[in-house]
Formats: sequence, C-alpha cells, structure tokens
Amino acid sequence: EGRGFIKRAYGGAELVTNFSDAISFGKRAYHNIKEKHIIAKKAARLIKDGDVIFMDQSSSAFYLANEIVERTNLTVITNNIEILSILSKGACKVVASGGFLSAENRSCLIGGDAQSVFENTYADILFFSAKSLSGDGIISDCTREEVVLRNSMLKNAAQKVFLCDSAKFDTRSAYKQCGLDEIDYLVSDNETAQKFRSCSKSLTIL
Repeated sequence: EGRGFIKRAYGGAELVTNFSDAISFGKRAYHNIKEKHIIAKKAARLIKDGDVIFMDQSSSAFYLANEIVERTNLTVITNNIEILSILSKGACKVVASGGFLSAENRSCLIGGDAQSVFENTYADILFFSAKSLSGDGIISDCTREEVVLRNSMLKNAAQKVFLCDSAKFDTRSAYKQCGLDEIDYLVSDNETAQKFRSCSKSLTIL
C-alpha cells in the first residue's frame, strides 16, 4: 500500500487502477508481468533483420526490448530511457530521441526535440502501448504530451503494432490516440482480444 500498488479493502486488498492518472514506469513495469511477457514474445516474432523500429515510452515496449536485446541487425529509435538502458547491453543500433524528461513519467523523453526525431525518421514498424482500449476500438491515454509524440511515430511507421494486455480492455482515458482501424496488429495476452475483430477488417490480432 505504501508503494501505491494496492489499497486497503474490506477483507483484504485490491489493485489500484485509475485510468485518469499517470502511473510511474516503475509501478507499471511490475504490473501484469506475466501478460507483458506473453505479449513481448508474440511481438518479437514480427521483427525482421534490418528493420528500423520505433518503440514508445511504455512498459510493454520495454518488455519487448528485453526480448530482442541479443539481436544485432536492427535499429531501434525510442524516447524510453529504460529501453535505451537495456539495449545498451546488446549490439543493435540504438537512437535516443532527445528531449526532456516528462514530469509525470520520468522514464519518458518528450518535447519538440523528441518529436522532431520521429517526424523526420521513417520506421518499418512501431511498437506502442497506451493506458486504455475501449469497447468501440478507441485507444486512449492519460498524458497529452505522450499522445502527441506517439502521433508522430504513428504517422511515419509502415506497420503499427499495439501492445495491449487484457486488463486495459473496455476502459477509456482522457486523450484519444487512434482507433484500431488505424493500426495493423493488436498483440494481447489471451483470446478475449478477438472480440475487437469487428473494429477493423484489416486488423491482425495475435
């Protein structure tokens, strides 16, 4: 409770889940660990040798970075300082977006400098996450600056992959990112993701 993961409840405890507030990377990284490992392993299979990859500031992207740390013939461009740290242990080419640390997410680089990198670079594939996926297929998040920056990634990526654990299903946050009809893949941890198939005929669900 002191670390913010749970709150007292009658007869026990329950997880704190507030889709209106930003949660620190440290807390997100230790939430739904099993599910994020499943998602990361599925997503890693989409990466081909020679790919230029955008990875956003999400903890789901961080788990994916751990899956590819041993690969060499890749270029990863990210605004996530935790991803920069883990990939520094490997041999692939890593590009930091620059920018300044977000006050709400101290593992995330934001601002004009970061946005300029993504606006002036083209990627083969983008891996991103967000806080919410509503039943009508709308992806949303609680931090406007991160949504704006991610829009630049979405615009310049040939393929767009949304990493989403099932705990985020049927929730909504303050700022719209995009719809499932604007992305290529939804990668989740279990078969309940298939209910979003009706949101887009071109969407592949893994």
